[in-house]
Amino acid sequence: MSAIVGAILVALAGVLTFHPARPLYTRHREIQVVSRDGTLLSATLSLPRWNRSSVPAVVLVHGSGRLSRDHVRGDVRSLVRAGVGVVAYDKRGVAASAGTYPSGGGAAADSVLRVLADDAAAVFDSLRVQNGVDSTRVGYFGASQASWIIPLAAERSSASPRFQVILSGAAVSTGEEAFYSALTGDGIRPPQLTSAAEIAIRTRAFAGPPGFDPRPLLSATHVPTLWLLGEADQSVPTFRSAEVLDSLRAVGALSHTVISYPRVGHDLRNVDTGNPAPIWTDVLTWLKSIRVID
Repeated sequence: MSAIVGAILVALAGVLTFHPARPLYTRHREIQVVSRDGTLLSATLSLPRWNRSSVPAVVLVHGSGRLSRDHVRGDVRSLVRAGVGVVAYDKRGVAASAGTYPSGGGAAADSVLRVLADDAAAVFDSLRVQNGVDSTRVGYFGASQASWIIPLAAERSSASPRFQVILSGAAVSTGEEAFYSALTGDGIRPPQLTSAAEIAIRTRAFAGPPGFDPRPLLSATHVPTLWLLGEADQSVPTFRSAEVLDSLRAVGALSHTVISYPRVGHDLRNVDTGNPAPIWTDVLTWLKSIRVID
């Protein structure tokens, strides 16, 4: 083999190893998880291929909707490339998971979230005992609706999570979030109001049925939790979530770290340019600060 051919093969190997569309840096393992009510959930554990020691890992908790593992491939790849294992699962009643997909808002939101939290907790408990996973560095990672599911799941897990990362999350009740979304149009419908000041006034004055309120759990947790919030979010009232979390820290709940991005929406992209917020830089910096990764 000539030196030139050898160099070409080495270069091609590098492309295949690190190109995100062909993630040879990842090894996958299919697992089955039994939830509290006996429902069988299908999941994939993804680990860094060449790590010889056990790695930190997360349960990737979905947002709202009928979502499967396929919907979170990008997050899985980003985390594994950073040296973090990930288990992603199909929601119950979706794709390869058994059971019936739970749905319902308003008064039904509490029961729906508790079912989904039981599923996330079961996946967490399974993740902790997987080969290649450091059971002392296992946490939750999720977006949107996951901000309500994760605190509930942490309470139901057999062991406390080491950390939690919440993207575009709501620290307010499901009732308040739904009220805000109705005012703004949730980014997909014509808004009831266009004045940001008036929307803020009305949201702060919300006095309707709260549904599920995460504040008691958020106040009590000692798990380090990172919140990444877009200030132009039309689904979640970021200003209210920030106020809630600030108030919790003021009375001693110091576990919550909040990073807010100006002009960034629910998808954590700039609403003017479409460019993504630097979420991965911030997540990895924070994980290093709490000594989950090196």
